[in-house]
Parts: sequence; structure tokens; C-alpha cells
Amino acid sequence: MRIILVTLLLFTLLSCNNKKNISIIDSFKTRQTLTHKVFDLQDAENSWLQNPYSLAVSCNTITAWNPRAPDVFTTIDITTKRIIKHWGTIGQGPNEFIGTIDIYNNYSESGLNVWNGPTGKLYFFSHSNLESDSTYFQIIPTSLNKPEGHNIYDFAPSVIQIDSSMFFVAAGGRIDKRLALLDLKNNEVKEFGDFPSEDINSQASVGARNMAYEGRMRYNSSLKKLVYMSFNSEMFEIYNVINGNDVELTMGNYTTVPKYRIASNNIGLQGAVVERVGNGKGRNRALAVSDGNIFILYQDYERVGMVEQTEPKLYADIVLVFDWNGNPVKLYTLDCFVSWITYDKARNRLWAIHHNEITLDPEIIYFELYKNK
Repeated sequence: MRIILVTLLLFTLLSCNNKKNISIIDSFKTRQTLTHKVFDLQDAENSWLQNPYSLAVSCNTITAWNPRAPDVFTTIDITTKRIIKHWGTIGQGPNEFIGTIDIYNNYSESGLNVWNGPTGKLYFFSHSNLESDSTYFQIIPTSLNKPEGHNIYDFAPSVIQIDSSMFFVAAGGRIDKRLALLDLKNNEVKEFGDFPSEDINSQASVGARNMAYEGRMRYNSSLKKLVYMSFNSEMFEIYNVINGNDVELTMGNYTTVPKYRIASNNIGLQGAVVERVGNGKGRNRALAVSDGNIFILYQDYERVGMVEQTEPKLYADIVLVFDWNGNPVKLYTLDCFVSWITYDKARNRLWAIHHNEITLDPEIIYFELYKNK
């Protein structure tokens, strides 16, 4: 696999005195503070949670991705608060994972999908698999029946399954647009997602541009809608999925888009270096969805002490809630900084990863939501 130099976390904010600053956060009129509760395990200390990056809830279990632990996933029974299993080692073989991971409820809500970008593998773990100490899994075929079809997966940060043969790809490879729809039944690829007009680097390589727009996607199977969120700006988009094999853009927020330059390493390989996002107050950090709403963990630069700084900080304490038409619903201010969120439909909660400032240990916490599911 071709290696591309990518440093996507360096940027500099425009001065706070810039009167032209605009931000999606300013569109929210309803605001509420949420207080967290700690999810205390009954049979383990927090030391097992070495460096969690993301988590996902599936029915009665919560699974955390721990990229620096010997077993990179841990699945916990939410009811008993006990660890069911540690599983998945580092590597490229069976039941091994490396590099970019995206973990989410599958389209039928019958288990978890785990996308492993560098290996190009999409795994499925059913509820029964997660709730037992078995390491059984399924690898879902996602390859087209032609060699060039594999190019679409190069560095793809997210692949979302919407039925047995249809997949959305947040492109990281060499396709001409930011997103793609794979139709394995008809052996077709449909590219979509134009680069915003504000993107001034139109002469950059497609691969470099796609890497600058790295983000996440989630799918609403009941509404047949897709949401895409950029990590390096406030940018997000909502698409309608038409007849299962086509899409149309219905809403796009471009108050800020990545501002970047193209750099080469010592062997001449190009990558996108994000320098700033400009004309905004923050950027997106994580994405979660419910049947009725979209939740974006939002990093306000000033609140986390990043004004005029280039030091990357991954945590945030604001959640922006939109409906599936892209209308602002509510802004939640969290009582602590977190580095990831996921939505729990059964309990109407937001789960998060929190790094405790007192104990210096990471912990799993949750916030109860009482309205606007």
C-alpha cells in the first residue's frame, strides 16, 4: 500500500478579534448542561483502559477500541458492569487489526461492524457473538470484481454498510470525489461529494485532498439518510439515499472547511498538512446518530485553550444536536472534556471516553438524555 505523508492535526486559528468569524455554533438558541455519570466496572480497574480512542454500544454491550493495549478491543456487559472479553490483536491476519478503525452499529441493528482501513476488511460481530466469550466474526465482502475497484479503499477512514450489497465509502484513496457508493450486486461505483468551492487547492492530487477531508459517516436506515462529518473543520453534509443505489445532497454546512497545503516527505510522497480551518470557532471531533437526531462532538478552540496554538488536542466539551434536515436542535455543554461519543438507543444516553484529571486514568462515562432522542 502506498504510504502518504499526512499530518492532519496542525492548524492556526484566526484572531478572535476578526469580525468576519462565523461558526455553526452560533446558530443554536437552546442550550443545556449535561452532568456525567461514571460507568464503574465491577471486576476490573481502569488500568485495563490504557488509551481508548472510540467506543460503540450494541444492545446490552459496550465495546471500546484500545489501540495500545495487547488486545485492542474490550467488550463489557452494560447490565452487570463486567468485562465479557478482551479480543483482537495487532496485525493483518485473522482477528487482527491495525491502523484506522471505525466501529458502529450495523444497518439492521443486529450487531457491530468494524472497518479496518489499512487491511480493507469489514467485520461483523452479532449480539450473540459480543455477549459471549467467543471470538467468532464474519468478514463481509466489499471488493468489486475488478482490480481497479480496490483503489477506492486506499486510506479510507470509514466504510458504512447499508444492506447486504451496498456500502458507502469515505474516500481516502484515488477517486475524484470525497465519497463513493459501492454496489456489489451490479459491480458499480458511484462517486459523489464535491469538494467545496472554498477549497483553494484544486491542483493538489486527489489522494492528498481526500486525506485533508478525513471524517466519519453514519447511516439512518429508517429515514434512508447519510451524514458525513469532517474532522478538520465544522463541515458536515446530509444526503438522501434514493432507491438504495443513488444519493442527493440535501444539506451542507461549509462555514469552515480545511485550509491546507501540500507537503512532501524525504522520498517525495505527498500529503495534506492542515494548517488552520479559519472563519470559525472550532471543529468536529466525533459523530453519533439516533433515529431522530445527529450528535456532533464539537471542539471550541478557546474553551480547550487552543487559540493561536498548533498543539493538537483531541478532547471537547460541546455536543451539537441537529435533526436529519440539518436544523439546529440543541447545544449540550458537558461538565467535563471527552474524546469520543456514541449514542445508546435502548437507554437514550450519550456514552463517552473521559480522561480523569485527578486520577489521570481514562474512564467510560455517560450522559442521560431526556428529550430530543
